[in-house]
Amino acid sequence: DRLVTLSDYKGFINTFISNYGSTGKANAVVRRAYSSANIIDLYVLEKASSSQLRKATPEYKRQLIEAMDAKKMLTDEPVVVDGLIRTLDVVTTLTLDKKYKNNEAQIVAKARDRILDYFNVDNKDFGEQFIPQDLVKYILFLTQIRYAVVDNIENSIKIAFNEVVQLNNLTINTAYI
Repeated sequence: DRLVTLSDYKGFINTFISNYGSTGKANAVVRRAYSSANIIDLYVLEKASSSQLRKATPEYKRQLIEAMDAKKMLTDEPVVVDGLIRTLDVVTTLTLDKKYKNNEAQIVAKARDRILDYFNVDNKDFGEQFIPQDLVKYILFLTQIRYAVVDNIENSIKIAFNEVVQLNNLTINTAYI
């Protein structure tokens, strides 16, 4: 029941619940300077909903530090730092067979739910790049969709260790063959 490794810190924060029921998402990084080897930067974001993160409140940070204080190694100095949110607007086109034209609304709704699940904050981690082809594979789990494409993002988006990808706006277009 001690915080020793970076994984320990990350796991503790990802399961920590504040007094008012708020949870968060974190990444733990050791500073690279020789004189600050025991300083651990904890990049933290607070969950606003299952699909949205926000900057952690001062009260959440205070409670987090207090909870870690009894479990950390004596020589460790954890520092809570605000993580960064990289928001994405995603435009997709779903290609369906003509026989599904009457069911378009239901298929689009299922695809929307699938995309929102892909971007769920519990499914994303700090430093995890966005690869459009991975989203397409996730969408194509729905058998009624013949093809899918992310229209507005061609290449992978690399992000830093202190950033998390979050969906901002979603547009779903349909085409038929």
